[in-house]
Amino acid sequence: MKAQTTSYERQDFYLLKRFDDVAILRLGKNFLLEAIDQAIRNPLLDVFDHIAANDRIKVLVIMNCSEQIGCAEYIDFCRQVLDAEADRISIQRMCNVFDQMILKIEGLNKPVIHADCGDVISLFFSMSLACDYRIIATHTIFEKPYFELETLPKGGAAFFLCKMLGYSRAKQLLMSEKDINALGALEIGIVDRVAPYDKLEETAIQTAQELTKRSIRSLVGIKRLINYSMKDLRDYLSFESQELWKTIGTI
Repeated sequence: MKAQTTSYERQDFYLLKRFDDVAILRLGKNFLLEAIDQAIRNPLLDVFDHIAANDRIKVLVIMNCSEQIGCAEYIDFCRQVLDAEADRISIQRMCNVFDQMILKIEGLNKPVIHADCGDVISLFFSMSLACDYRIIATHTIFEKPYFELETLPKGGAAFFLCKMLGYSRAKQLLMSEKDINALGALEIGIVDRVAPYDKLEETAIQTAQELTKRSIRSLVGIKRLINYSMKDLRDYLSFESQELWKTIGTI
């Protein structure tokens, strides 16, 4: 099985490869920094349209870089940006690109698998919840930097978790300061599979290939039926942003 690298790439921001009928979108280590640049982020959003229109691609796998920004780095990044009032537009742009990605993932006419590892900040956790299947490595920790920043989790986490776990369990999870390890995430059902770190990509590809053997028309139809209850997602993300900006002034 030979990987085919497409022309839609910028390796420090994202890289798109294809293994037969499975596409792998790997987010680069500078993803958050690059996401505030409109000239760079727009081509990434166009990738989802390219995947949607390509009949040869049946499943999309999204993977985060193993060197992705962690909780402490993310907090430092946000504080540096927010120190200058004029730079708050950078945070808005970053949140906007995540919102747009989440809407693209949720509305994509293909099953989407998210694979992640290491220290995962709440933005990427929210993105994973928008996907149809989630795989993490054994050492994964879902972190909650929004408490230290005195802001809110961005990206639809509350929206998705309420539907997945119910209001009470979602509230407990989001209001707790405790990070979530891989075993805990599997036990409460917010991830579907845990794999060794060195087998994460292989496991994600194998899972995607298993899906390609099923009727994609049926899988996509099921996804649409399930996501019917998420038709208010766009409005929720807008409301979430309004509530987030109310807290920004306290940072």
